[in-house]
Amino acid sequence: MRQAGLWFLTLALGGAGGYVFSLLGVPLAWLLGSLAVVAAVGLSGFKLAMPPGGRQVGQVLLGCAIGLTFTPQVAAYVAGFLPVMIGAAFLSIGYGVLAGLALRRTSGTDPATAFFSSVPGGVVEMSVLAERHHGDTASVSLAQSLRILLVVTTIPPIVTLLGLTGSDPFELVVLPFRPLGLVVLLAGCAALGWLGGRRKIANAWFLGPMLVALVVSISGTVLSGVPTELVNFAQVVMGATLGLRYQRDRVIALRRFLAPAFLSTVILVGLNVATGVVIGLLVGLPPVTMALAISPGGMAEMSITAKILHLGVPIVVAFHVVRIFLVIGFTGQVYKRIFLPRA
Repeated sequence: MRQAGLWFLTLALGGAGGYVFSLLGVPLAWLLGSLAVVAAVGLSGFKLAMPPGGRQVGQVLLGCAIGLTFTPQVAAYVAGFLPVMIGAAFLSIGYGVLAGLALRRTSGTDPATAFFSSVPGGVVEMSVLAERHHGDTASVSLAQSLRILLVVTTIPPIVTLLGLTGSDPFELVVLPFRPLGLVVLLAGCAALGWLGGRRKIANAWFLGPMLVALVVSISGTVLSGVPTELVNFAQVVMGATLGLRYQRDRVIALRRFLAPAFLSTVILVGLNVATGVVIGLLVGLPPVTMALAISPGGMAEMSITAKILHLGVPIVVAFHVVRIFLVIGFTGQVYKRIFLPRA
């Protein structure tokens, strides 16, 4: 009962933070508000917790909502940018090498920890790769979390302050809410997410539901839209989960690593965002959309940012999907053949 009460308290605090941020007009309010409150409580020394599977529930809801934004025309249009997506992904890995070299020089940490802390992959996936190459998983997890935190707390406010929201190159279709259809849709989404999780596929609980919803949308079948309230709840869950990574004892234990990791993250984010703007200008897409598409934030976090700010969800999703698969597939080889020999 005490543990259940702690779960409820965490979600309540996250929801309260999201609600206050929404009243203040903060972009991505429900995610950032939840993140801010839960992180602040954790850094004060109070222990919070999320229920098991909480993050997966949020990912299923977000993946489903994002997948429904694809239409046959949009999917065909996005596929035409595949060579650009592959090139951007490898550039992002290259920027990770540069950021990793900077991190190793400023922190004095080992090559594996520096490299896998800097490459823009998933928190879990990069920690696993770091452990495989004898790196410090705690430091890698903190650095990867810091990267996502920096992106989601800076890019949405900057985009909003510059008045760049609402420039979606695609026509958004508002689907009707049908309770039974939504239950069927979410059941299929959760099933594929669970299967992908069992197969150890990266970001399975987001990619699986997105794929199910995408197939349903492209087929022309209309089961149901995902209500805004559920999307907001998913943001609260994702924000709270990210906020929980900032516990006081954990941050204090790695305090000497924190400043160099922050510098490395700034380098990585700056290079990726600048590249996104340049690519946008070259290929004729809104530069702000491409900045989100190539920014090294989490796939789910950047996708929901694009959805909330109306900045070309399909393009953003596609670039992040390609990048995450190439990062997972190639970073081990890059570390061995490029980074390690120069260390």
